[in-house]
Amino acid sequence: MKFKVILAVFSLLLSCQGPWSYYPENPENYRGIWITAYLVSGRPVKNVCLEKIHNLNEVYMRGFAFYEQASIEIKGSFNGRDTSIFLRPDTAYYAHNPNCFVGDEDLMADADANYEMYVSVVWDSVGKKTTSEFSAKTHIPKKFKIKRAYDLLGERFGEYEVIQYLLPEEDKKFNYLYFIPEYSNEDIGGVLVSMVYEDLDWFWWGENFMDEIAESLTPGNDTALHAQFGDRQLLYTATNTQIANTNKDIDSIPVLGLMLPAYGNIKLLFYATTREYIDYQNTFLQNYGDSRVKPIYNIMGGAGIFAGMLVDTFEVTLRTSRDVGIYSYFDAQDAYCRTYEFGTDKSRYETRRQCIEIWDKIIWCEISNGKPEYSHVTCNYDGYTYPWYDIPSSGLKRVLSMEDIVTWCGFRDFPIKQYPPCGSAMVHFFKSGKKSPILEREVKKWCKEHKNDVECLSLMIE
Repeated sequence: MKFKVILAVFSLLLSCQGPWSYYPENPENYRGIWITAYLVSGRPVKNVCLEKIHNLNEVYMRGFAFYEQASIEIKGSFNGRDTSIFLRPDTAYYAHNPNCFVGDEDLMADADANYEMYVSVVWDSVGKKTTSEFSAKTHIPKKFKIKRAYDLLGERFGEYEVIQYLLPEEDKKFNYLYFIPEYSNEDIGGVLVSMVYEDLDWFWWGENFMDEIAESLTPGNDTALHAQFGDRQLLYTATNTQIANTNKDIDSIPVLGLMLPAYGNIKLLFYATTREYIDYQNTFLQNYGDSRVKPIYNIMGGAGIFAGMLVDTFEVTLRTSRDVGIYSYFDAQDAYCRTYEFGTDKSRYETRRQCIEIWDKIIWCEISNGKPEYSHVTCNYDGYTYPWYDIPSSGLKRVLSMEDIVTWCGFRDFPIKQYPPCGSAMVHFFKSGKKSPILEREVKKWCKEHKNDVECLSLMIE
């Protein structure tokens, strides 16, 4: 391990450049449409998104389609036969993503298959209606499978077996799990490792030596340090490259023990992907804004990435001794979101998008306080919140100011069809001087349909 650290430092020194070694190209900023599309083996198409590149003074309204028309076609092997599918906007079941597209749930992408994507978008580019055409190709790798795994103490273990989360004194010395795969070398550029959280009611984070360091600097409850949001977390990217005579990352994939729970079941997802994606990650994702690095895309006629991925899963159960302090997944979120932002008197749930579900819980509790019609609502945070779209609009207006409603709706990208009070909030947001042709378009549509909305009365809507 020490050798790897020395090698990393040596490589960093070699990569350092001074004014004598480069001149920034200062390329013209890309002004078109950004495309991200992922095909995962054994799964339906779900991750095809379009994004208009915005001006610096223009707000991003991702809850509304920026285009007038869009056609996305993918050709390749689905369910074992060659076919062509057309995607639709992802707006079903309260999904509020009209700029992202999905395929049929029963059509699964296949391993060791080639795919082509064709995109046509009619949109407003700098005040002029434009039709943009894009295309891209990708491949889902042939083979990737985890064959062996080693726990934090270097002992071999199998899938579904229980491994031990270490005490803070021990995790300084034993830092990694290692996973040894079998794979097709010719079509894999690297592997993305993600952790999916399972059964969150029985999922607990554990203190580690980093907590002890933090407590020595700032005494107090460190529960908030363990807060994670969503149902998964990217842990590592292992590349299929070799430096000198060292082992390739992909041959022994490390997973940092400090990122694992102390108690619970997790599913590790290993996404074996193409070299094009690894090039995209190394140039664009890791060096965004660095003029010395020219991004590598594989979208013809535009920018972004179309990548195929072969996924393998490995389920792990973790347990720990009673000597380790543990915090539930929900308690860690709650502790993080209820603290105040540095330099403001606003709680994090009012200023951070990821805390929106904590805010929902607080709103429900404030609305239901002492009212028998809401006796079914409990205020002990147990990980479950009644749906936000069921919050009565009268109650929301009673416990939140208009500015807070604007923030609350903005965190959800102004879902005006699912929750009408967000329509008034969107108009109020527009009147504060925010610039966006999409926002202006949607405000005009809303006010034409809701002429008695008090927020619309001061606007001159044709």
